[in-house]
Amino acid sequence: MRRKEFLIGKALENIRGLKRFLSTMEDRRPHWSEYIHKDEGGSLRNRPFKNLGRIIETIPKKSSLKRGLNRGCREKTEADKTEQEIFLEAMKDVRPLENRTSGHSPRQTKEHTMEAKVMTESMDISRGIRELAALIRGERPLPVEKIPEYMDGPVFNMDRSLVRKLRKGQFAIHAYCELHGLRTDEALQVMDGFMSDALMNNRRAIAFIHGRGKSSAGEPVLKGLVKDFLNRGRFRRYVLAYSSAPSWDGGPGVTYVLLRKRPVKKTKGKR
Repeated sequence: MRRKEFLIGKALENIRGLKRFLSTMEDRRPHWSEYIHKDEGGSLRNRPFKNLGRIIETIPKKSSLKRGLNRGCREKTEADKTEQEIFLEAMKDVRPLENRTSGHSPRQTKEHTMEAKVMTESMDISRGIRELAALIRGERPLPVEKIPEYMDGPVFNMDRSLVRKLRKGQFAIHAYCELHGLRTDEALQVMDGFMSDALMNNRRAIAFIHGRGKSSAGEPVLKGLVKDFLNRGRFRRYVLAYSSAPSWDGGPGVTYVLLRKRPVKKTKGKR
């Protein structure tokens, strides 16, 4: 309690001291009238518009100013003209030609078109002959899709861009299945196990080596078996696309297959 009374008394004493200080400062501050300086005549010293009348009288009138401007005008010289003005002045006497036909006559145009068409056809024939000669000499492989034995699929929902990339060998093949020398039942068993293993190990690009079936009496047996397995087998819903391999990896004797991660859902038919 005593400490509280002591603090209150100290605060009151500080307030009284502050009031005394402010009163002394108030007495020392000059009056606002002392900030205005007067000259001998008793008027304000700062008079910015005192000589405004004499300044206005010295400004020339509008008519005399216009006459002075007219005297200062002169004709444009060649150096003062713009490029557009020089061009228009140079072309002022030019007149368009009358009854002028543009380009060649219809007959000349037709002949020129025929010449261009014949030249294009001859260039195409020359290029075809060169490519055929390269194929005959073995310098250039025949595109696999041009061979009669070529096959691709599946028949339904086939992505042509994927098949195109597949037959060009643009996918890395993860595993090959060799079917040469196997009977039909053995080949089916091997293909079934190979496909199951590929799906379990997430191998998306695989290949079946079945040969071209040249030694078969009729149609190639193993090749037809692979095609039927991919189109109708129990793993058909996992097949995204298949195609004969490019010539440098077996051609029609090898079939590349792309697999899905999940089987495609069966769509219900419309009632």
